[in-house]
Formats: sequence, structure tokens, C-alpha cells
Amino acid sequence: MRLRRQAVIAGLLLALPAAVLIAVGVLVLVYRRGNVDLAFGVLILVFCALLIAGGVFLGVALKRSNDLSKLQADFLSKVSHDFRTPLTSIRMFVETLREHRLDDPQRRDRVLTLLGQETARLATMIDRLLDFARLEAGRMSYDLQPCDLGPVISATVERFEPRLEASPSAGQVQLTTRIEPNLPRVHADPEAIAEVLQNLIDNAYKYTGAVKHIEVTAALVHSRQGDQVHVAVRDNGPGIPRREHGRIFEAFYRVDDRLSRSTEGSGLGLAISQHIAAAHGGRVRLESEKGQGSTFTLELPVPPP
Repeated sequence: MRLRRQAVIAGLLLALPAAVLIAVGVLVLVYRRGNVDLAFGVLILVFCALLIAGGVFLGVALKRSNDLSKLQADFLSKVSHDFRTPLTSIRMFVETLREHRLDDPQRRDRVLTLLGQETARLATMIDRLLDFARLEAGRMSYDLQPCDLGPVISATVERFEPRLEASPSAGQVQLTTRIEPNLPRVHADPEAIAEVLQNLIDNAYKYTGAVKHIEVTAALVHSRQGDQVHVAVRDNGPGIPRREHGRIFEAFYRVDDRLSRSTEGSGLGLAISQHIAAAHGGRVRLESEKGQGSTFTLELPVPPP
């Protein structure tokens, strides 16, 4: 839709000079006076300015269109790779079970557990793509209700803990939670808020090194705009350069370094999270410096009593 508007504006800017040139011809034919020279000069300048502006605008629009095409191609490549990874694991586990290679019940249970985890991971990726499609179509809806964030945060962290236990570096992962007691309720969709927290915790897990320290905190904050509940996810990762902060919440965008290229992901999690936060009257804010870790904070307004 945005590219269509840009194309329309560019077309208008290029069509206006033609109309101005016609007006010049009409003035010359009708009036034929001395001041026509002045009008002629002014109109020629306007013609040139509009033509230059139209050309620049069209160039910018084409560049953005080209950048979007590259992002979409990169997105399709990443999604294909990310889908292939769990599908390959699932196929391998199914073949192993079908050929009865595992006589040890413990090993068989382990394979079944991993099969369930890979299936859940694939389902999560598909759900994320469907969510983004609904966002783009404007069909995402939320069941807003009085919500106590404490249980939502605790449940989200509990759902994430099996992934930590299954990790080869599980002994080097520290996930802590600090929830301020007696937090006021917010007007929110619990499932949508859980999805935001899941995305933020998942990002913190993926983009930290072998020794991971992830902290989830929730606290009441007083501000001029009113009371807010801040849910922050901090990590000890490599941090995000300040020049990337403005684009980190764009769809398909990922920070272009070796870590992000070697880590699975479609670049949709933060974009979806920001949209969910905005639909709740809040936002997701980033605080990060290169080499100093990152803190993503979900800010949700507290309704007046």
C-alpha cells in the first residue's frame, strides 16, 4: 500500500510539469505582453523544480522498493532454512522410531521428547508467520481484559525452562525472574502479552554467548503520562549498536553481524511485539550499547481507578 502511494505521488510530480508547460503555452498565445516574459521565466523555474523533485522522489521510491524486495528474498531464504532444520530433525526421529533402532526405553523417551520439541518449534514458527500476515491485513484482534501480569510472566518463563534444560549448555544458562509484589492490573490480552515476553526471552537466549545471564523483571513506574508497568528482559549479549536502534523493530530486519547471520530467525518477532504493545497503548523500548548487553522493556499503561 505504501509503495502504491509513493508511485502515485511520483506520477503526479512528473505529470505536473507537463501541465505547467501547457499553461505557459496558453499564456504566450493569449496575452502576448511584456510581462509574459516574467511569467514565462517563473513557470519554467517551477517546471524544473517539480521535475527534479519528481525524479528524486521516484528514485527514492524505487530504492525502497528494491530494498524491500531484497528483504523479502532474504526473509524467504531464512524461513526456508529455519523450516528445513526442524523438519529434518523430525524426519530423522520418525525414521529412527519406524525402524525400531532404539531398544532402550530411556533413549526412546528421549527421542520422543526431542520430536515433541521440534514439532512445537515448527508450530511456533508457523504461528509467527500467520500472526504477521494478520497484522499486514489489519485482521489481528485482541481480547482486552483486566490482567495480572505476574502469573503471565511466571507462566511464560516456565514454558521456556524446558528449552534451557534441553540445551547442551544448560549449565551455563541463568534465567532469573523478579516481579514486584502487588503490581496493578493492566488492560491487556494475556495470550498476546505472553507472546511478546516469549519473543523477548527467545531473543535474549539466541543472541547471547555460551554463558547466558537473562533477567526478567516487572515493576510499577510512575511518570508524567501516568502509571505504567514495565516488564524488562535483560541479557549479557554483545549488545546492539545505537545506529541500529531505529530499525531493530522493522519486519524482516536483523542486525547484520556474524552472530545474527548464524542464528535462526525470521526477523519478525520484534516487529510483532511492537505492534502488540502499540495495540495495548504501550510500546517496546530498547536500551543497549555495543558490548554491554541489551534490555528490551515492555511498557503498558495502568488504567485509572
